[in-house]
Amino acid sequence: MARVLRIDHVAVAVRDVDAGIATWQKLLGAELVARERLTLQGTPTDAAYLRVGDGLVVLDGAADPGGFIAKFIERRGEGLHHLAVAVDDLDAYVRALEAEGVRIPHRESLGPLRREILLSPKDLNGVVVQVIEWTEPDAPSLEARVARLRRFLGSQRGAQ
Repeated sequence: MARVLRIDHVAVAVRDVDAGIATWQKLLGAELVARERLTLQGTPTDAAYLRVGDGLVVLDGAADPGGFIAKFIERRGEGLHHLAVAVDDLDAYVRALEAEGVRIPHRESLGPLRREILLSPKDLNGVVVQVIEWTEPDAPSLEARVARLRRFLGSQRGAQ
């Protein structure tokens, strides 16, 4: 099976990204790395990328009342949206999961820098897990991951 390299990020669904940033900064000393408006699953989403210690937290805001983040918050309230892990070989990982009978509800290639799948919360104790393969060499340090994230965000802006 492919190797899970690390937790890539933790995504939190929030009603108000600005309030979320302020709270994470005040209570956890988070540093704002980037703030973007992205189109995800066909709807505008406000996203703030925060450095928390040596980890990344993404605050996903409900920019569109009919969007998937707003619907998520309506159903479950604010909180954990998904956990993302980086793997070294997504194709091998998918083959191994399918051999175990695991259903993969979402697969996507996001431009030249990243491919991903989502695993169902039914398979992972109620948590949606995003499995990512970055197409550039591994970036083990947080600084290298932040630089890669900025390149990815730039590529997504151009694709919208």
